[in-house]
Amino acid sequence: MDTFELVDYIDDFLDVKSFKDASYNGMQIEGNSETNIIVTAATASLDAIDAAISLNADTLLVHHGLFWKGQDPRIIGSFKERIECLIKHNINLLAYHLPLDANLEVGNNQYLLNLLNCSNINYIEEGNPQSIAMQGILDEPITVADIANTLATNLDTVVDVLGPNDINTRLKRIAVCSGSGSFVLDDNKDPFFDALITGDVNEQTYHMANETGVSVFCIGHHASEQDGIRLLGANVANIFNIQHKHLKFAYEKNTLRFTS
Repeated sequence: MDTFELVDYIDDFLDVKSFKDASYNGMQIEGNSETNIIVTAATASLDAIDAAISLNADTLLVHHGLFWKGQDPRIIGSFKERIECLIKHNINLLAYHLPLDANLEVGNNQYLLNLLNCSNINYIEEGNPQSIAMQGILDEPITVADIANTLATNLDTVVDVLGPNDINTRLKRIAVCSGSGSFVLDDNKDPFFDALITGDVNEQTYHMANETGVSVFCIGHHASEQDGIRLLGANVANIFNIQHKHLKFAYEKNTLRFTS
C-alpha cells in the first residue's frame, strides 16, 4: 500500500494534531513509497533497525523515534548509524509518542489497565485525552502481589513496588501512566487512587509512595511501552492487509541488578 496513505490513516486514528508533544509524530525518515511489510518496536534502536532490515521491512513503526524537539541536532555516533542504516535500506521510520499513550483502543495505558481487567476506564482528568494518564477500577480488590505477578508475567519484566511493603494489601483504584509517569503521584498531594503503574520513577516518588500509602509498580520504561505499538501495528496490518512483525526486547529483565 502507499506509505503516505498509511501515515495519514495512523495520524487520523491517533488524532495526532490534538497533542502537544516533544516527539515529531508521524513520518520521521522517508523510505520506500510502498509498504508491504511493517515492523513495530518500542524504540528505534540499532537492535530494532537491524531486525527490521533482516525482516525486509518497508516501514519501522515505533513509539520512541529519533527526532525530538530541542534535542542536540548533530548526526554523530550511534545516532548516525541508526539514520544511515534506515536510509541505506530504504526503510520508512514512523514514530508516535503521546498520541499512542493516550489512545483508548490500542494505547499503552489502556493496555495496562486491560491486563488487570479494570472497568470504568477514563483519563486521569476525566474526559481529557491531553492528560495522557488513565485510571480504572477493579471490580474486586486484589493484592499487591497479584498485581505485580500479573504485570511481570504478561510484560516479561521485573516489577519493583514502592510504598507500603505488605504484599497482601488489597487495591482497587488504579492509575496508569506508561514510561516516565511518576509525575501522576509526585504532583498529587491528595491522590484518589490506591496504586500507580508506571515505567520508571523520580527520587521524589519513593517519598510520595510512603507518605500517601499509594503502591507504585515500576515495570520498566521499555516494558511499559511495548504493547501499544504492537497493537497499532496489528490494527494497521488488519486494515490494509499487510504483513506485520513485532520486535519485543526484554531490556529491563536482562539488566544486571545488584543489592547491598
